[in-house]
Amino acid sequence: MLEKIDTAQADALLKIIRTINSHLNLDKVLESVMDVTTKAMQVEASSLVLIDEDTNELLFHVTEGEKAKIIKTIRMKEGEGIVGWVIKKEKPVLVNDVSKDKRFYKDADKKSGFITKSILCVPMCTADKCLGAIEVINKMNDEDFDDADIIFLEAISSQAAIAIENAKLHERIVKSERLAAIGQTVSGLAHCIKNILNGVQGGSYILDLGLKKENLSNVSKGWGIIKKNNEFMKELVLDMLSYSKEREPEYETVNVNELVKSVCELMEQKGKEKNVSMQFLPEESLNEVEIDAKGVKRCVLNLISNAIDACEEVDKGNVDVSVQNTRGKIFRIHVADSGVGISPETQAKLFQVFFSTKGSKGTGLGLAVSYKIIKEHGGNISVDSEKGKGTKFTITLPKKRKK
Repeated sequence: MLEKIDTAQADALLKIIRTINSHLNLDKVLESVMDVTTKAMQVEASSLVLIDEDTNELLFHVTEGEKAKIIKTIRMKEGEGIVGWVIKKEKPVLVNDVSKDKRFYKDADKKSGFITKSILCVPMCTADKCLGAIEVINKMNDEDFDDADIIFLEAISSQAAIAIENAKLHERIVKSERLAAIGQTVSGLAHCIKNILNGVQGGSYILDLGLKKENLSNVSKGWGIIKKNNEFMKELVLDMLSYSKEREPEYETVNVNELVKSVCELMEQKGKEKNVSMQFLPEESLNEVEIDAKGVKRCVLNLISNAIDACEEVDKGNVDVSVQNTRGKIFRIHVADSGVGISPETQAKLFQVFFSTKGSKGTGLGLAVSYKIIKEHGGNISVDSEKGKGTKFTITLPKKRKK
């Protein structure tokens, strides 16, 4: 029966199919479908009506043509009007003179001031239920609707039904993923906060004991533990804020060698405490780059801190940090350690939120946040590691801000 659709209608149907396959925003898809339908069928107005799943009322979800805004506010009862009959019976209706059809809903014309002469309405159904209907009103030049118009509108309604089902499926998937993410977030946060509170509790106990016995050594030790865990909580909150919201890098022109050098100097004491030597190799041919200095500094700090931790279990570990220029538009920052290394299975999970190899000592957010910051620059972080032979992280960034 599709041979009764002319070339113009075939082109319109192809456009509708392409629209449905290229978007998941239901409202935009349906608005585009009805816009194409109105033009292709050469009618004064058109409507896509959906069933309200809570009340079973009929809602004019999309309207095209004169008085469209007024029509969209109307809510009809189940089975009311020609469109209600079509949805209930799941059969198309062609009425070229609505004054002779008792099913015609006159209130819509009274409220809008629009004059309906003829209506073609077809159901919009999936394999197991009717979702609503599409109706077109008043063919141009006072022409009558015919069987070919029914065929064409049924083809459109089937595509619209597919669009609605796709959108609902996508919504269910997104909702499921969102709930899973919330569960993972709550679980991860609860685990981190519990560890922090345990640390604070332990520090408080030592502090109280020192105060009671007037032992300044215990007071100092207990207060040190509390301060350390407070700092841990601060970092957790900052990481959560960074990870939870989209942001544009705050670009500025900086000397990348000086930036990386300052981080190395900041981490030098931590390295000494863990018997880890550090070495920084600058890139003399590269000085100024356009980056978010605070963000990149945070990433480098996190990588160096992780590298030092990775050397705890080896004798005389070392961390090498370097800046590398390229002939192209990018530069690199390398952080290499002689630590315990990372297995391929662990490498695949490194940048996942709340994944940590440090147990209670890590939040599982550091690398995830670093990855996000670098990606916001249009860059990348990669890792090259072998179990027992150390690890090398590489940050790759554009020298100039992305346009």
